Parts: sequence; structure tokens; C-alpha cells
Amino acid sequence: MRNLLLLSIAFLATVVVNAQEFDKEAITKLSNGVCECIEGKEGLDTREKAELEFGRCIMQVYSNDQEYFNEKGLDITNPQKSLNIGKQVGVTLASTCEEALPIFMMIARDVRQAQVSSEEEEYDEQEYIEFTGKIVKSDDKKFTTFEIKDEDGRRHKVIWLTYVDNDELLEDAVKGKKSYVFTAMELDIYDPRIGEYRNMLVLDRIDTIEE
Repeated sequence: MRNLLLLSIAFLATVVVNAQEFDKEAITKLSNGVCECIEGKEGLDTREKAELEFGRCIMQVYSNDQEYFNEKGLDITNPQKSLNIGKQVGVTLASTCEEALPIFMMIARDVRQAQVSSEEEEYDEQEYIEFTGKIVKSDDKKFTTFEIKDEDGRRHKVIWLTYVDNDELLEDAVKGKKSYVFTAMELDIYDPRIGEYRNMLVLDRIDTIEE
């Protein structure tokens, strides 16, 4: 049970992958199975319930084809591997499993609120980009993306993937009439279209311009 909780917490708490990469086919199979497992689950209204259910789903999918996953190096019972496997499954789910997004956003909001005080101390300018501009285009085909034109005429493509501070301002911002200050995180996210991880900008917060 301890490994199960560690596994679920690891991939639900972060989408940044800086660890060993595993077989992509096996990660995709595991992620697809977890997505099917959580589809239609009810009562996941707290972070604790969601983390536990995700962990159970991973173990269920793994147990159904344990020999295959072990051959591919995805031995979830190995605590030295389980955390990194969980991170990569989480990244894949966040970009491919629409059923998981509401739960991810709920957990992200919970984590965000718990870490507000420490965030300021750990703020890394190299990982965050701040720019002022207007939203000139939005796309809701699979995940909401915004194209933002800054004051220097440069265009930034930003993904709305998790909880955004001051997200109530987005309703007006998408009209493209007013400029706002946008802060985005640079993250390596798995892109299923090319089968690789690529650097993307993920919207972190939006603020009004101080006069």
C-alpha cells in the first residue's frame, strides 16, 4: 500500500519529467489502461480519494499483464522505479486522457494552495516566462490553447492544462480587446502526435496590468 500511495502521489503532483525514460509503447499501454479504469469513476471529490483510485488503477492494469510490463522494464513493485514510472504515466495521462483532466485540475488546485508560501522562495526565473499582451487566437480542439501576441509583436502559444491563478480573468482576456500579464511555465510534455517529449508553455497565472 505504501508503494501504491507513493506511486499515485508522484505522478499526480508533477508533470515535469527529469528522470529515466521507459519504453514508450509500454507507458502508452499502461496509461491507456488507467484512463479506461478511471472513466466513469464517481465520488473522487478529494485529493486523497483521487490519488488512491489512480494508484489502484495503475496496479490493476499492471497486474493484468504483469509479465509484459516487467519485460519492458516497468516493474511497479520496485520502489526505485515506481516513482519515475508514475511521473511518466502522469505526463501521458495529462496530454491524452480527457477523463483525467478534471481530477488533475482539482489536485493541482489543492497542491497549489498548500504550496503558496514555498512557491515564492523556490520561484525560478529560468522556468517561468512572463509577458504582457493580448490573446489573438484560442483553440479548444482537444486541450485549450491560446496564442498571445506580446507588446513586441512576438507570438506565444500557451496551453491551459492545470489550475491557473486568477482564471476568472480569462473570460475577458479571450475577447482579445485588453492586454494582460501572462505567466507561463516551461515544461517537457509528452506529445502523442510525434511520440516524443517537447518543450511547451503551460499557463500558470494571469494578472491585470498595474497602472
